[in-house]
Amino acid sequence: MDESGSVTEAFESGAAGVGGQTASGSDSSPASAPSVLQQVRQKTQRKRRRGQPPGWTLWLAGKASQSGGMITHTLPVWLMEHRHQFLTLAVSFIFHLALAFVMALWVMPPDAAEQLYGLIVTRVDADAEAPLEVIEIEAILQPDSLQDLDTNSNMKELISELDNELRNDLSIDTQDRDFTLELEPTDAEMKVLYKQGEFGGRSEAGKRAAVKKYGGTVDSEKAVVSGLKWLQKIQRKDGSWSFAAQGPGAVVGRFRKTEVGATSLALLCFLGAGHTHAQDGPYRETVVNGLEFIAANATVTQGTADLRGESEGNAGMYVQGLATICLSEAHALEHNDKNLTKLTEMAVRFIERAQNPITGGWRYKPRDDTSDTSVVGWEVMALQSAKSGRIRVSSKSLRLAREFLRSAQADDEGSLYAYVPGNAAKPSMTAVGLLCRMYLGWRNDNPALKKGVQYLAGRGPNRNDMYYNYYATQVLHHWGGALWKTWNQELREHLVRSQITDGPAAGSWRPVGPHSDTGGQLYQTTLSILTLEVYYRHLPIYQRLQQEPSDPTVLE
Repeated sequence: MDESGSVTEAFESGAAGVGGQTASGSDSSPASAPSVLQQVRQKTQRKRRRGQPPGWTLWLAGKASQSGGMITHTLPVWLMEHRHQFLTLAVSFIFHLALAFVMALWVMPPDAAEQLYGLIVTRVDADAEAPLEVIEIEAILQPDSLQDLDTNSNMKELISELDNELRNDLSIDTQDRDFTLELEPTDAEMKVLYKQGEFGGRSEAGKRAAVKKYGGTVDSEKAVVSGLKWLQKIQRKDGSWSFAAQGPGAVVGRFRKTEVGATSLALLCFLGAGHTHAQDGPYRETVVNGLEFIAANATVTQGTADLRGESEGNAGMYVQGLATICLSEAHALEHNDKNLTKLTEMAVRFIERAQNPITGGWRYKPRDDTSDTSVVGWEVMALQSAKSGRIRVSSKSLRLAREFLRSAQADDEGSLYAYVPGNAAKPSMTAVGLLCRMYLGWRNDNPALKKGVQYLAGRGPNRNDMYYNYYATQVLHHWGGALWKTWNQELREHLVRSQITDGPAAGSWRPVGPHSDTGGQLYQTTLSILTLEVYYRHLPIYQRLQQEPSDPTVLE
């Protein structure tokens, strides 16, 4: 035992001395350095660990095993227990996705929405890779329609410009001598047309649909463009037009100072075709300058805007109505112009205050002692245009206007109208009165309205009275049906044929009939252009989006 004990002591003594110091040294202790045994044990443990996978892999494998069990057994059971909730969420997601798509179509610009709609619903033929056949318009036009016209270079340039705009939009039947468009607009085109309200036909897409739907032709649109070019050419540097200065080759009128009236008539033609002061185009500067001239000549007092300017003779309230229609339409087409909105509101207030509170009508000066149907027509149209552009209009003023129309009836029913109450009926005043009745609420099943429309249709257009034609055309356009088609074809072709196509006054019309000596060629031309813009300038009041049933508006 002593031997073994000595051996143990010697081993422990040697182990204690491995570090360079003995156990009795003051700088050493058992805890300060591992013993040889501990070092051996540590080395053995490290060797053992090197033979096994790392611990993190074992942990990950364990977690994967747990997840696999959950996916295999737990998840299917949980999904089955909550299958009704998942079905509800799926249906809700699909519904809201469809709703978001519909709302996106609603707020998209009309042209973009129409293109997207057409892309979705249009059928693609199997032979989609076949090349498209390009047909030049010269190949399908009648040879004596445009190619043989004796036109100067200016007129030919106008025709060329319009051809580029219309070739892809308007189709012409070679067997139709008057080039009536037989293709009906698509449902998508009609939705775009009516989505924008009364002025929806003035957009690019709306105009294409309206021309095809309501009886316009390539020739009628060329006449409009040619007329606008002539008006643009004779606009004066201050933005105005004048009855007394209409350029070379034109017959001037007697009025010398009624520039606001002349300017308003000209501007209505540009606005009627959808040209505004805020959108880029060939007539933007023309419209801007014209509107600025009207605004510069406005007299603002007590919250009203007097737009009559230096009117001559009895033109004062006529000019107020015309200028207010200009402002109202410009505002309706461009809502974001706050200054224009304010001026339009004040112009409307002036008309309301100028109304005779007893007769309910208007005449030559504010609150005139008497009233006549002619002036009333322009004021009612001004109020209606403002109302369509969301300008507040007094309901009392509209009610008084209805009372005047009742007093101006030339028969008990209200199918005929006189110039002043108590006088005999006149065709032109009947047209004015019926148009006002339409805008002031008469439905198309009103017996008096039906009788009045039949009266106008029976007389037909008057080639020597554009004032009558201007109003009667709007009445028949709103009425629609076979009566409108007959009226439209006759007057449209007369206006296209009678337009001047040669010389410095190309694009205008020679003045004939009532008021032609007062307004001259400018007066005749503006009313002719506005009449040819009827297809899209104002959408038909009684037109429905759905396909019309067997034409109930046709009178037997």
